[in-house]
Amino acid sequence: MRIDGSTFMLVLMSKRASKGLKNSAETLQKEDVVQAVVIVDSFKGGFHPITYFIPAALVPVVNTPLLDYTLEWLALSSVQEVILFCSSHADLIKEHIRKSKWNELASAMVITVMVSETCRSLGDAMRDLDAKAVIRSDFILVFGDMVGNVNLLPILEHHRKLQKQDKGVVMTMVYKEAGHGYCSRSVDDKAVLTVDSSTGRVLLHNKMKVGTKRINIPLETYSDCPQVELRYDLQDTHVAVCSPAVPPLFSDNFDFQTRDDFVRGLLMNEEILGSTIYWYKLDEAQYAAHVSNWQMYQSVSHDIIYRWVYPFVPDSPFIQDVEPYVFLRHNVYKQKSVRLGKGCLLEEDIVIGENTSVGENTHISHSVVGKYCHIGKNVTIYKSYIWDNVVIGDNCHISCAVVGHDSKLGTGVRLCKGSVLSPGVVLPSDIHLDANIVVCGPLHRKQSLDHDVYKQEKLAEKAYRLLLDETEYDSEDSGQAQKLCGLWLGTSGGDSESESEEELSASNETSDRASPVPDDTYLFFSEVMDSLTRGYDDKLHPDNLILEINSSRYAYNVSVREVNYFVVKALLSLPIQARSADSAPKYLKEFNKMLQDFLPILQNYVRNSDAQHDCLQALEDMASSTDTLHDGLSKLLHLLYEKDILAEDIIMKWYNSGDENSTSTALRKQVAPFIQWLKEADEESDESDSD
Repeated sequence: MRIDGSTFMLVLMSKRASKGLKNSAETLQKEDVVQAVVIVDSFKGGFHPITYFIPAALVPVVNTPLLDYTLEWLALSSVQEVILFCSSHADLIKEHIRKSKWNELASAMVITVMVSETCRSLGDAMRDLDAKAVIRSDFILVFGDMVGNVNLLPILEHHRKLQKQDKGVVMTMVYKEAGHGYCSRSVDDKAVLTVDSSTGRVLLHNKMKVGTKRINIPLETYSDCPQVELRYDLQDTHVAVCSPAVPPLFSDNFDFQTRDDFVRGLLMNEEILGSTIYWYKLDEAQYAAHVSNWQMYQSVSHDIIYRWVYPFVPDSPFIQDVEPYVFLRHNVYKQKSVRLGKGCLLEEDIVIGENTSVGENTHISHSVVGKYCHIGKNVTIYKSYIWDNVVIGDNCHISCAVVGHDSKLGTGVRLCKGSVLSPGVVLPSDIHLDANIVVCGPLHRKQSLDHDVYKQEKLAEKAYRLLLDETEYDSEDSGQAQKLCGLWLGTSGGDSESESEEELSASNETSDRASPVPDDTYLFFSEVMDSLTRGYDDKLHPDNLILEINSSRYAYNVSVREVNYFVVKALLSLPIQARSADSAPKYLKEFNKMLQDFLPILQNYVRNSDAQHDCLQALEDMASSTDTLHDGLSKLLHLLYEKDILAEDIIMKWYNSGDENSTSTALRKQVAPFIQWLKEADEESDESDSD
């Protein structure tokens, strides 16, 4: 139905809901209908220019579009009516909703898709909603690229209780404790919140720009509040509960373009406007995050894989009605139709979608691979995100990169350090890209936003490299080009500047909650692999390599026992990288050859009982996920025993302390002949001593 020259509205609901709409008109007017507004466009450009081709809300996170997470979250929170507001890619959004379960008879949630082609900000969206008078009561405001598991109803009830105490309450903003350097805290959303400790009323909201070390707080802030709390340890979830007065306030103030503008404007003119804002803090176990850029994309993907966002986990039936995932050891999720070639290594933290094939001797770690992908032989994929229907040729190396759906990579392609390919890119063989954005066709000026100035270099018929002209930026935007090139991929999610919380008088202690496995250990392991690979190729002296490894240890603050574990793991991984070790005998031959150069390194790190236990743990973990190691584990233990790396009593203790799971039992069955040999050798030694 056409509303005006630039705005369209489409209502999608079940046939049952449509039939009963007239009879339930009075019911829908009641305040107990839980209403949510979802702003599909984030307007921040964190995924720009990929959003030329696909809306941010349909960007897949762990093989599921972000919008599905958002809608499922609202449904679990008993939201009954959702307004989806979008300004770009409206056809894709409508089609996605039509094909989703939300358009089925059983759907309890009515979804209205509203489109405004002229909308360029949150403020424009609120003004449009006000003009159409579709907001009837308090509503939940979220974005279409969010992931969360917190029940939103208690927050709505909290907001309504506040309204009984303070008639001027118009918004309750939701935050989560997240200390300095917290992985899921976006670098774009850093702010100092000044609140009344007794009531939770927000007094000041200071947005922190890059490089800002201090803030100024007017003395009058404290005049009416005996207890004031300053918080710099908060993650803005971008969830807010709003009163029906919010859209009219945007209409009355055309300078309100963002939520920050709205909050700042209301706080500065609180007495004039008579409106107040409060905050709500989530519990530690509750999760909510706005996937607004590549840093948050990587962080939230990690949290989903590590099951912090339960029930939104890869093997959850709530997210998508498709072939179920199998959850394996070391956080490996794969669907049953996945085909793995001989010698393929799935290390850890991996999700692989249905009908994807992985070629021989391919190594995948800390990555997500979509559906219907074809990955060739001898491919390395590390900390990368491969979307659906991607073809990757043999001998490719992909590290800290994103490959959009329907892309094709020729043989020998290398993508490194945050490269991002838009959907539909076709790269020729043997091309190397380092921190580049590549799109499938030339971008025209009308496609660009005002703040983006690109130079374009044609690499192939369907591959154009974008180079941001940084001369167009002032000093405050010096990091913008780096951000747009996806360089936040592969970082630990911390800050780019060197500020410390001690420099902010308003800071609290950092949050205790951290990701279960620090991202720095992955980076440390990667650097150890690089050092050992280069050392073996260039025949570097072991002492120099030990110095490099120790330097990396201090750089990433890795514990001694983690160093032991990852050094052994790296040494065990080297023959696999050699590609020729596709069977247990070939692996053992290659490892023995490498050990001639690296034995001093192994002796340096595995020199006490704790280190030997770390070594055995690395052996067990690698053998559990690698067929060649599994089949040759007995001889590998024998080799390390003969080299005096592992002592007999430590080996026996490890053997007798195995878990009762099938993998541990199979490994110990594999090494049983060597254990029996040790026992017999020990008995013969005892008999010899007695003689």
